[in-house]
Amino acid sequence: MNRRSLLIIAAVIAAALVATVLIPSLRERAQHYFMHEENEILATAEGDLLNDGSVTKVLKVRSGDGIYVEVLKMKPNGDTTVVDRIVLPDKHDGLFNYQGHVTRLAIADIDNDGKYELLAPTFDNQLVPHLNVFHFNPESGHFELYQPQPTK
Repeated sequence: MNRRSLLIIAAVIAAALVATVLIPSLRERAQHYFMHEENEILATAEGDLLNDGSVTKVLKVRSGDGIYVEVLKMKPNGDTTVVDRIVLPDKHDGLFNYQGHVTRLAIADIDNDGKYELLAPTFDNQLVPHLNVFHFNPESGHFELYQPQPTK
C-alpha cells in the first residue's frame, strides 16, 4: 500500500467517526453495538423470608434498567423457583450499617413480630439515601412495601 491509499483510508475512517458523533441515530447504534446489557449481582442474602420455614435466597441485581431484587425459594433438591422480582425505585445502589456490618442487602425482623422483612438500601438521583423495606404477603404471594403500624 502506498502513502496515498493510507491517507484515503484514514480520511474515510475520520469521516465515519465525525458522522457518528454528529448524527444521533448513528451514535445510538454505535453505543448499542459496543455496550452490552449485562446483569451484575450486587449482593445476596439467605433466610426464611417467606416465614414458612423454607430457605429463600435473595439477589440484589443491577441491570441496564436499574436495580431490582429477586427472591428465590430453594428446594431440597437444589432447584429454585422465583417467588418475586421487586424493581427498586432508585437507580443507585446503597449501603447501610446493620448490626455492625456494612451491607447492601439484609433480612431482619425489624418490628419484632416474628416475621422477617427484606431491607434493600438505595440512593436517589440527588444521592439521598432510602432504606426500602418489604414484607411477604402470603395472601397475594408477593412482597409489599413495608408500612409500620402506628403505635397506640
